[in-house]
Amino acid sequence: MKKIITMAYLSVAVLGATMTFTSCGSNNDEPKGEVVETGTEVNPLRVFTGGMPVSFAGATILKNIKGQVSTIQSKDEMVTFEYKDMSTHASEAQPQVVMTIKDEKATLTYVCNLYLGKDGFVKHCDETKISQSHLNKGSGTGKETWDFTYNNDGQLLTMLRSDGGYKKTTIKYQDGNIVETTTTSAVYSDHKHSYKIFYTSESALSPIVNKGCLMLFDYTLGIDMDEMQYAYYAGLLGKATKNLPVKQVDNENDTDHFTWTLNSNGYPIFFKSDYYNSYSYPYSFSW
Repeated sequence: MKKIITMAYLSVAVLGATMTFTSCGSNNDEPKGEVVETGTEVNPLRVFTGGMPVSFAGATILKNIKGQVSTIQSKDEMVTFEYKDMSTHASEAQPQVVMTIKDEKATLTYVCNLYLGKDGFVKHCDETKISQSHLNKGSGTGKETWDFTYNNDGQLLTMLRSDGGYKKTTIKYQDGNIVETTTTSAVYSDHKHSYKIFYTSESALSPIVNKGCLMLFDYTLGIDMDEMQYAYYAGLLGKATKNLPVKQVDNENDTDHFTWTLNSNGYPIFFKSDYYNSYSYPYSFSW
């Protein structure tokens, strides 16, 4: 979809004194192996190395006694995570995590069976979509699959989803940052879209360190993640880029600029996109 963008300058408000940053990513993009190591416990702090957000975009993150994300609750949806026992060698036929997404009226449910690789990141997802009419006079189900690979630094490298004619997104890295994403369809040969991602711009001369380890796939990276975005906040979709994106240009030369507002510790508390904020709610974070 062609975007009509109003150019805007990037402004980063840093409330406080000089800050010390930690990096979330690096620069190797060789594929990782996909050997299952069932003893690997899911630990979101391996992704959110400086601490996890308490909330994002109006959704609150709750954790279990192991520090794993158990629930993500917003006014529109509830997402729950069920973790299987991985202390013993479980069968690869069984999902290690089940993510369930329900809308506020319980008319639409996604059940995502997540199969993990050796680093505890999702390598395959079998998704079932269950819809129920408001009058309970009819229902329907749909199926979708997702496959993911990662580089040697644990960052997402490819995504293949069956929706839209088996769309494959390939991600290119440089110095720990995503610099280009390209999506093609195995069914529709003319469906190809690419984005170039930038970490400096005319008004942002220095890169912003991604201290909060955030990844806004759909908004800033041109990756059609949809409901699977929740798995990232549970620490299940690989590690973040080193810096925060400030500009995106697609293959039709449409440009979007991003504004990040940081707190006194260098963590993002507000995100604004020139394009998306023209019709969607503001995107905020708390820590």
